[in-house]
Amino acid sequence: MSIAVIIAASGSGQRLGGDKPKQFQPLGGKPVLAHSIRAFERLDIIDEIIIAAPAEFVTYTWDIAAQYGFLKVRKIVPGGANRARSVYAALQQLTDTRIVLIHDGVRPFISEEIIKSVAHAADTHGAAVAGIPLTDTIKEVNETFQVVQTLDRQRFWRVQTPQGFTYDIIKKAYAQGEKEGILDSATDDSMLVERLGIAVQMAEGHPGNIKITTREDLLLGEILLRSYR
Repeated sequence: MSIAVIIAASGSGQRLGGDKPKQFQPLGGKPVLAHSIRAFERLDIIDEIIIAAPAEFVTYTWDIAAQYGFLKVRKIVPGGANRARSVYAALQQLTDTRIVLIHDGVRPFISEEIIKSVAHAADTHGAAVAGIPLTDTIKEVNETFQVVQTLDRQRFWRVQTPQGFTYDIIKKAYAQGEKEGILDSATDDSMLVERLGIAVQMAEGHPGNIKITTREDLLLGEILLRSYR
């Protein structure tokens, strides 16, 4: 099966601070984004990579691809006002692929096993996401933060990326989301697919597949990077 990857890397990263967005901050001497791209670049099952980057950093992102020899990066598009619109812009650059994997550019520790698992589940079921079961007790609260009830945590998972879909399904989901005007409120890709009435398969991720959002995440990333070496 042919597999294309969209890497969403157009966020501003304001919570992290610094002179560049979080996806371009150094992690182990390389940009966070470079680690994320490399995870897909080195896999034989991946045919092409498209990156959605901030408009003012498109050239800089091309420089990263050239510096680290990422030959599967075929296109880098200016991102939109939010993640969903950025993914949609990248999605419209695809025409001939079986599976589309969508990954956060600030999840640099994604493993080969998870990528292959999500790709296989997407090919089998049409839609799949990586995730991990919750381990904490989950409570619902009201508007004054009083506990309403304790929820069954076995029914709840924390969603990660990549998220994988057949090309036809994700194309239809985003087109419908644009038509309904909900792309500005979509927090991930699978929720758009869910609105089509299509079941999304959960594939088990890993706690180490962290999202770099804050300075503390970046420090944790340095620790994880050393442990993986």
